[in-house]
Amino acid sequence: MRVDLASLGTFNRIGTAGAKTAADALATLTGAETFVETTKVNFAPIDSIDTLVADFETAVAVEYEGGLEGHALLVFDGESADFVLSELAGAGPDPDPAYLNEVGNILTSSFVDGWAEQLAETIDISTPTTIEDPAKRVPDADLAAFSFVFESQIEVGAGHECRFYLLPDPTSFLEMLQEAGADASDSAVSVQELSTFIRLTAAGAETVAENLEAMTGLATDVAVTHLDFVPIKDVSGAVDESEYVGTVFEFSGVMDGFLAVLFEAEHAKTVTEALVPGDASDEAIQRSAIEEIGNITASGFIDGWANALGTTIDHSVPDFVDDLGQAVLESIAAQLGRNQEFAYVFDVAITAEDPFTCRLFAFPDADGFQSVVSALDEDLDVSTVERV
Repeated sequence: MRVDLASLGTFNRIGTAGAKTAADALATLTGAETFVETTKVNFAPIDSIDTLVADFETAVAVEYEGGLEGHALLVFDGESADFVLSELAGAGPDPDPAYLNEVGNILTSSFVDGWAEQLAETIDISTPTTIEDPAKRVPDADLAAFSFVFESQIEVGAGHECRFYLLPDPTSFLEMLQEAGADASDSAVSVQELSTFIRLTAAGAETVAENLEAMTGLATDVAVTHLDFVPIKDVSGAVDESEYVGTVFEFSGVMDGFLAVLFEAEHAKTVTEALVPGDASDEAIQRSAIEEIGNITASGFIDGWANALGTTIDHSVPDFVDDLGQAVLESIAAQLGRNQEFAYVFDVAITAEDPFTCRLFAFPDADGFQSVVSALDEDLDVSTVERV
C-alpha cells in the first residue's frame, strides 16, 4: 500500500487543533492554565510503542469506531493526576479517581471530532475506563509490524502535564492516508519501504550501541527507535530543558540533513572517564573524546543508509556543542525550516546502567527522505548491510 507522506501534515494539523480544543476543555474543567507543548506523529514498530507510555502511572483508555477505529490513551504521572483531580470543578475535597474518566471522555471527543469532520463520517467513542497497564492497549502485532501514533503533550498548571495518544487501527488509518493522498505521486511511498528504512535505522542504532560499549566498556541498550513527523516549531520538544554536550553533523548526498549525538552534561563525564580513564576532568580531553564518539557514531549510523542504497552520504567534521538540548535542536530546526514546514526526526535513545543516556537525532530533508525511501528495496535484509 502506498501512502502520501505529505498528507501527514494535514492530519498533524487536525491533531494539533484537537489538542488545543482538548486543552481548552481541560482548562474549563480545572480552572488551571493549559498549554499544548507538542503534537507529533510517531511511526514506530508495534513492539516498541509501549515505551511511549511506560513511565506513566495513571491512564484512561477510550475506544472509538466508525470512520476511524482504534484506541485513545490519556496518561498522567501520579502527581499530575492528583493535581487534576484536586482542581476539577465540583470534585470535592476527596475526589474519586474515576473523575479522570470524564476528563478522558471530553478530551477524546475533542480529538476525534476533527477527524470526523475531515472524513465527513461519524466516529463514536466508548465509555472511558481506567487501566493499570496502558502498554496493553497498543495495536495488535498481528495487524501490522509498524503503526502510526498521534501524541500530544499538554501542560496543566505549573509543572504538571498529561499526554494524549491516539492509536488508530493500522489498517483503517493506512486506508485513510491512501485516500487522502490519492492524487499524490511525488511524495507517496509504500508502507513496506518506510518500515524497511526504520528497521535499517534501528540496526544502525544497534551498531552505534555496540561501538559505544566496545569503546567505553559500559553495557549499553537501545531503548527506543522511532520516526517522528513533527512541525518545525516543535522539534526542540524532543528533549527536556537539561544541558547537553555532544556533536552535530551535517550530511549530504542522495539525502541531506543533520545528525545530533547528545549526552546529558551531568553524565558526560561517565562516558569520557570510561574512554580515557584519569583524564576526564580535562575539558580539552573531554571535548576530544565526545567528538571522537560522535565521529564513530555518525559513520555507523549514516554509512548504513548509504550502503543499503549503494551510494555515498558524506558528513561534516563534528561541531561540538555544550548547551541546553532544546537550544541545540532549535538551531537545527531553524535551518530545516527554510525549506519545509514539518520535520522527519529519527529519535534514538541508547542507555547504560552506569548511568548515561545517548540521544541520537537524525533530521533528513523532506524531499531527499521521500526519494531515498522510494528507492529502497522493501525486502532488504537489514542484517546484511555493512556498517562501520
